[in-house]
Amino acid sequence: MTVNRRTLLTQGAALAAAAALPSEASAQAAVLQRSNVSSLAPNHPILVSYRAAITAMKALPSSDPRNWTRQAQIHQNRCPHGNWFFLPWHRAYLLAFERICRQLSNNANFVLPYWDWTGNPQLPAAFASQTFNGQPNALFNGTRSSQNVTIPTNVAGSQRMATILNETTFEIFGSSRPNGQNNTSATWQRAGGLKGPFESGPHDQVHVRINGDMVSLMSPLDPIFWLHHCNIDRVWDQWNRMGRSNTSNSLWRNFAFNNQFFVPQAAGTTPFNVVVSGMLNIQALGYRYVPPVLTPASLLVAAPPVDLTKLTQVAKGSADQVVKINTPTSLDVKLDAPQAAALKKIQPVSPPAAGPTAAAAKPVQASGRVLAILRDITPPTNGNTEVRVFVNSPDASPETSTQDRHYAGSFTFFGVGEHAGHEGGLSILFDLTDTVRRLRVTEDDITDNIKVQLVPVPIPGVPSTDLQFKVGSIEIAII
Repeated sequence: MTVNRRTLLTQGAALAAAAALPSEASAQAAVLQRSNVSSLAPNHPILVSYRAAITAMKALPSSDPRNWTRQAQIHQNRCPHGNWFFLPWHRAYLLAFERICRQLSNNANFVLPYWDWTGNPQLPAAFASQTFNGQPNALFNGTRSSQNVTIPTNVAGSQRMATILNETTFEIFGSSRPNGQNNTSATWQRAGGLKGPFESGPHDQVHVRINGDMVSLMSPLDPIFWLHHCNIDRVWDQWNRMGRSNTSNSLWRNFAFNNQFFVPQAAGTTPFNVVVSGMLNIQALGYRYVPPVLTPASLLVAAPPVDLTKLTQVAKGSADQVVKINTPTSLDVKLDAPQAAALKKIQPVSPPAAGPTAAAAKPVQASGRVLAILRDITPPTNGNTEVRVFVNSPDASPETSTQDRHYAGSFTFFGVGEHAGHEGGLSILFDLTDTVRRLRVTEDDITDNIKVQLVPVPIPGVPSTDLQFKVGSIEIAII
């Protein structure tokens, strides 16, 4: 079928009208596929339309909700991080922004592309050049630490992402409910919970490594923000496709994001009010991703589900100490007899199968789990760092490889000082299960004493001189 300008404008009007309606009505519109930016040439219609939309947004008066800076201010003033609204809120934010781009680019088929930092870890080339066709490139942002930023494998490589996707508990995969939430009042939207490995890992670290505008809550000023979050959304969809279930808790599903987003309507805009439950079917919202290749069978360990509200075997330790850049700090937790007995149930990883039987090896069902929770972290007042986490390492240092068997993950500090609702500081959850299982192969002294070691290291291009932060306490939960 030939698509002419009149057809595009007609479709655009229909999509704009549908944007203001419930998701059931939006389901009647065409389902468009979001593409990997690495598959798009710099002059691809999607990138051409994205540049046109950004240019148009920057030309709008500040009184217009579609204005480029106004769009970033929505994130600064409303975004939830460190709780279970992180994923659905950003999905709604992307959807509203995408519909504005359609209107301002006059491309009714525009959909945001995504930056797959696992398969293509370097900043997309279309965003790294200051000019395009002899004109300023609207996708360029000069505040970045580098135009060649590459996301390391320990942050978002295939093995790291396999571990994240292996999670079966939504409140770990998508971060946990706000502490004490007992209703759906809007006041809970930015209240602090526990950051899970997906948010504190790939999400936060990509922000921080790009730096500049991306390190603050005004990060949508950098055009790569929208592709970064599009990939976060894609990974959530992939997690669901693997059979992982979102929480059924009504405190999450019935939560509303009202008067926060705006979508086009005729010559103006209209509020895009949504409820979390209306954000769970992406095809009903009018878009999709290519089905992922990865399947649960390709994962090493199936993680048993966890109810974070009913943890019983929890050992607590008081950290309350300052952690400095390039200086290893050990947080020691002593287990009592029942906790030590529960830890013994965590069995070692079996040596890899060899020979003809190797292909028949199947994922192992873990017998239990070990979680570490770092609570009340006071972030640094200047600069940023990657904080690498090790378990019972005899010599953890800034030179210790992230391939070391004691390595358990890492985190950075993204926007925490700007979240007024995060009272008591930042809290992060780490799953130590795989690390403990690896150590059990050659070390049997993990019985009643767990040492969680924090090693802050510099991030290329990001200031960190004299950096320091503080951890309030640590908990080890054994399931």
